[in-house]
Amino acid sequence: MHDYNGVVKRNPKQLTTMIQRGVPSALRGLIWQLLAKSKDPQLESTFAELLKSTSTHEKQITRDMTRTFPNHEYFQAEGSVGQEALFNVAKAYSLYDPEVGYCQGISFIVGPLLLNMPEEEAFCMLVRMMQTYEMRGHYTPDMEKLQLRLYQFEQLMEETVPMIFKHLRNQGIRSTMYASQWFMTVFAYKFPLELVFRVYDILFVEGADALLRFAIALLVKNHDRILSLDFEVLIEFLKHGLFEPYMNDAGLFIQDAYNVKVTPKKLTQYAQKYQAMIQKQQAELAAEENLRESNKQLSGQVRSLEGSLHQLNKEHVDLAKELITRKMEMAQLSDRNDVLEQKVSDLTRIVDSQGKEVEEQYKGEIEDVLRKNMEIQKKNEQLEDQLAYMESLLVETKMKYAESEIERDSLSRKLSDMRKTLTAM
Repeated sequence: MHDYNGVVKRNPKQLTTMIQRGVPSALRGLIWQLLAKSKDPQLESTFAELLKSTSTHEKQITRDMTRTFPNHEYFQAEGSVGQEALFNVAKAYSLYDPEVGYCQGISFIVGPLLLNMPEEEAFCMLVRMMQTYEMRGHYTPDMEKLQLRLYQFEQLMEETVPMIFKHLRNQGIRSTMYASQWFMTVFAYKFPLELVFRVYDILFVEGADALLRFAIALLVKNHDRILSLDFEVLIEFLKHGLFEPYMNDAGLFIQDAYNVKVTPKKLTQYAQKYQAMIQKQQAELAAEENLRESNKQLSGQVRSLEGSLHQLNKEHVDLAKELITRKMEMAQLSDRNDVLEQKVSDLTRIVDSQGKEVEEQYKGEIEDVLRKNMEIQKKNEQLEDQLAYMESLLVETKMKYAESEIERDSLSRKLSDMRKTLTAM
């Protein structure tokens, strides 16, 4: 510890071997910080400043306090130093990394740290674990790193314990149903803390990929038991019972983990395969989205056409009704026309047959009328002659009257002159 950097350069394998054998409890917190290179006074100052702010996650963090290591005396009592420290680190990180914020798994990561160092150093370790050890991707909204780790775990399971892999598939059990909590809490959710501390020891040496060693080792150790269980019991066992064979021998857990062959090259191959699968899924999702959009547009067109068809059907029904009405009217008119034609034919026949009878019947009367008409015409001629004669007499009378008037005027003047002469005498 006094010459840690020198030891790392001179004897890295010996350091790793010693850590695999176990770090003394009294030195564990310091060793972890040296391994993770987490000591950062500036970050500790940031932690103190963050505690002065308010986080939107405080209520949720407070609710989770009693559910995080409920059986450990340091965190057990409400309002205890342990709960307060746990709250402070979780709250500070939720402010430090708003995208991640807070989820219950973070509290289980912080707990083992607080049991080995003060809260400000635990905060620095948490930041280092999230960033340098790539655990942040376990808690981001899309959990991209967790999804990759679960995929790598299933690939290793299929290769290392194929019978268990097949049995779990047959039971309908996927790794997301039990292994997610292993990786998100670094096995701290239900495993004894002594085992969890040993996992942390290896994690700070090898990185978070070491979690895959421990996950496969648990399956190998419980191989026969797993194959004997069915769905409900098996799920419960995978979540809470796998650690039982290591309850009294944490060293065996480390030994079994290192017997699992997990190489960086193999994990890289799995990661490439996973990325290819994700790209394919994204392409399929994009194509599906395009199809969904096209389907949406086609559905709109279909609804529009259905509306038009409904309108056309309505118009067709209306036209059909009108056509039927017109046909009925035409039929009625045709019947009436036939009746009228028959009547005309009958009347024509009657007229034709009665015309001669009427003509014979009224022939004598017509001749009498014609004869009387001739007589009236003669009388009219006579009257016209008489009228002309009377008109000539009237003209002659008027002329005689005029002459008599002239003569009377002449006599009147002569009389007047004679009177004037007599008066003068």
